[in-house]
Amino acid sequence: MQGLKFAENFSSRRKQLGMTQGDVAAYVGVSNAAVSKWEQGISYPDLSLLPKLATLLDVTIDALLGYEPQLTRAKIIELYQGFAKRMSEESFEQVQADIEAMLKEYYACYPFLIRIAQLYLNYFINARQPELVLQRIVELCERTVTHSGDYQMSQEAHMLHASVLLLSGKPQELLQHLGEGITIEYGTDQMIAQAHAMLGDMHKAQQMLQASVFQNIFSIISSETERLTFEVESPQRFDETVRRIEQIMKLYNTAGLNIHMALMFYYKAARGYMQQQRPKEALRMLECYYRACEGLTFPIQIRGDHYFDLVNDWIAQNIHLGPYAPRDEQAIKKDMLKLLQQDPSFVPLHDDPAFKALITNLRHVLKLKEENP
Repeated sequence: MQGLKFAENFSSRRKQLGMTQGDVAAYVGVSNAAVSKWEQGISYPDLSLLPKLATLLDVTIDALLGYEPQLTRAKIIELYQGFAKRMSEESFEQVQADIEAMLKEYYACYPFLIRIAQLYLNYFINARQPELVLQRIVELCERTVTHSGDYQMSQEAHMLHASVLLLSGKPQELLQHLGEGITIEYGTDQMIAQAHAMLGDMHKAQQMLQASVFQNIFSIISSETERLTFEVESPQRFDETVRRIEQIMKLYNTAGLNIHMALMFYYKAARGYMQQQRPKEALRMLECYYRACEGLTFPIQIRGDHYFDLVNDWIAQNIHLGPYAPRDEQAIKKDMLKLLQQDPSFVPLHDDPAFKALITNLRHVLKLKEENP
């Protein structure tokens, strides 16, 4: 029973209920001396006595033993952030060894399994054998889907698994996993909001509708940004898509709500313009990218504003890592710079004074030292 708190919990609960050691001894059929040894931690009761003791003391066996197989949400976030920070300071394998040791202890804590799967997905590229890490992510996701009994958690595991298939270059398996078509949305968000209103909870109804719009805005921008990749051969449609996204982002202050969404749009639009051999337009998008980074504060958060004034509580309750980015600050900063420096699409701009100045300014804004070649 190493690592458990039986002696402490047993003694405390007995005294709380006003029982003597003799009362316990008589109930379970042992000597007073045996009960005394239990409380001193010298020995432990036979396993067959645990159900009787738990019944007598009106607690669960887990509570009596002090066994805590589930981590709290706050603890999971704390562990995730700690492991993420270490990923930038130590080798992937060193950090993974400690993670796997914790997984052995909390293998039935499915929220923890999902967060570790997400952590691995964000850092697997740093591993000596990234393909093995991707396999491990799938194992954690499959275990969560099979055993958690939680719909939302299973859906998240399902999507993480799909991400692995995408990164592994397995489109056919991905379509089998998610389906080949897009399903119709039936307006469940609005019905949930109406139900809360009928129950007299107008605040909850408003919060649900704000959260629905909040998510749908990001969904529109994300899908439209992805469309840019497929519209490169049609400059007119490409320009129209860029124009519409910019209007939505300005209207809803997207950079203030979800900076990552804004940065990905500017980056992909700039890359598309370079593929169209339109460097002037590309530089305009890269300048927008830089301006967004100028106003960046860490830790990066998804958050509401004066218009979406009810979503912060919803984010805290429904996003497992809360509002914070799933990667550590240093890794995010480095990737924000590398995204522009190392993309082959931007090679023709490397000698352009405007691009050089932008990179220099971006490094300064992000407080990154210039790495030796």
